[in-house]
Amino acid sequence: MTLNYYLDKPKAEGDTAIYLFLRTGKQTIKIKTGQYINPKYWNTKPDKNGNHVKRNFTGCVEFNAWLDNRRSEMLKLYNRLTADGNVSFEELREAVLSHHEEKEPERVVGLLEHLLGFIAVRSTELSKATLAKYKILHNHLDGFSRHLRFKLSFEAIDMRFFDLFRAYLIQEKKHTDNTLWKDFATLKTFMAWANDRGLHQNLTFRKFKVAQREAEMVYLTEEELMRLYNAELPLGSKLDRVRDCFCFGCFTGQRYSDIAKLRRSDVKGNRWLLRDDKTDKAHHIVPLNGFALAILEKYEGDTKPLPVISNQKSNEYIKDLCEMVGIDEPTTVTRKLGSDKLANSKRTVEDKVVTVVEREALPKYEFIGTHTARRTFITLSLEKGMRPEVVMRISGHTNYATFKKYIKISEKVTENEMNDIWRLPAQMKVVS
Repeated sequence: MTLNYYLDKPKAEGDTAIYLFLRTGKQTIKIKTGQYINPKYWNTKPDKNGNHVKRNFTGCVEFNAWLDNRRSEMLKLYNRLTADGNVSFEELREAVLSHHEEKEPERVVGLLEHLLGFIAVRSTELSKATLAKYKILHNHLDGFSRHLRFKLSFEAIDMRFFDLFRAYLIQEKKHTDNTLWKDFATLKTFMAWANDRGLHQNLTFRKFKVAQREAEMVYLTEEELMRLYNAELPLGSKLDRVRDCFCFGCFTGQRYSDIAKLRRSDVKGNRWLLRDDKTDKAHHIVPLNGFALAILEKYEGDTKPLPVISNQKSNEYIKDLCEMVGIDEPTTVTRKLGSDKLANSKRTVEDKVVTVVEREALPKYEFIGTHTARRTFITLSLEKGMRPEVVMRISGHTNYATFKKYIKISEKVTENEMNDIWRLPAQMKVVS
């Protein structure tokens, strides 16, 4: 008789199931362990210590110990069943599988299922974008649990979990510091909701701290915006339509999701009556300037006020448009991932060896997407002298800390502001 572990799909790119094969003579019993692993962390043949899980896998010691214990348990059961030599293969198979089923823990509603319940309950209250964040969190937690064999529960959300989950998101998902901040902010909101409803009394999650760093914002200068706005494109072409929708965002400062929901009945003269889907506030009035009204007038004969397509496709075409009109100034955007600074970099991971390869600055159009329009409106409006509180009212921001992240004032504007405020009186001379 032999007892060996095998992967269900040895060449899979992601996690695959682990099975224990009990072979006696020419017959085999395939036992599902309930465990999963990525093949890159698996020794097809155990090493000299009998370990299947490689040392570069976080939690390898505990995982190998679990596999050894499960194998020893099956060996003892087999020896006990075959001690008198009168057991048939079918009887052996039934006894082994029955023993395996007995070992299965009683099913209870776990943290991940409660998170799905939270998403279902809040589906009528939260925007699609916010709900998507919780669905992504669910997927990350599920992947983390499988990857590290970490049994998730409300009680397990402690500082050890924080360290492991943070490392997983950095190493496996390549999340930058600001993305990590969003990950844990979303998790803490759910944990607080569950605590309020008596699902747990574990308050350790309140101690989770992740640095949020000021993000570098890319926006269009006024000259670049007008170059794009005035570019001659085939009338009615996909690039023409995408350009108009993007520029409408640059002239109004609204989210792409809100622009996509614009209806003709929402436009009253030179005002756009908008219900903020993210904060669910009452009507938010967006004044429409001449550029925005001209774009709407261009499509007044169409069914929809603007020819909005999917966000994903728009992001692709906007890059093509900006490249076409020469918005290609060399640009570097620096992000931070763990202890590494990534400046337009390529990151490769082999086991635990991380290499960051620096690249030269990329053309600006590579960094432009639908959200660039909102940043452009806010930054250019401030540069032109519009008061921050007025810009916030138009853009729909209610929190200055959030609003400030969109601001990127150029050095030229900073110098102009200094000279305007501290202008030397005409009758005074500069002392040399």
